[in-house]
Amino acid sequence: MNTYNPYEAPKAAMAAPVANDAGIEQVASAQKLIIYSILAYFAGAAARTFLGPIGLLLVLGAVLMGLIGTFRLCSGLGYSMPVRVILIVLMFVPLVSLIVLLVLNAKATARLRAAGYHVGLLGATR
Repeated sequence: MNTYNPYEAPKAAMAAPVANDAGIEQVASAQKLIIYSILAYFAGAAARTFLGPIGLLLVLGAVLMGLIGTFRLCSGLGYSMPVRVILIVLMFVPLVSLIVLLVLNAKATARLRAAGYHVGLLGATR
């Protein structure tokens, strides 16, 4: 007798989830650094208008966080060394650095959502 059931749901070979990727935790922590850097950049720009040199310190802190976050995120996403160097150099150009941070944040969000993370305003949660 035939065991074929025409009403059975189709079976597909599913790929292993991306959550087993070794760099996904590094991507999550680097994305938080990048998000904090973007927020600190805007806060520093506003504080620089009103407070002067104190706001400049906040902007410098945002740039430092952005540099560290960019390097860690590029490592977690598996970018090659020339791409990492180019992105780090672009971080020293004032408006371009903000655009680089926003693009990297979007790429990290896509990778984290594919791995099953929930990504909110201040980073990813499992």
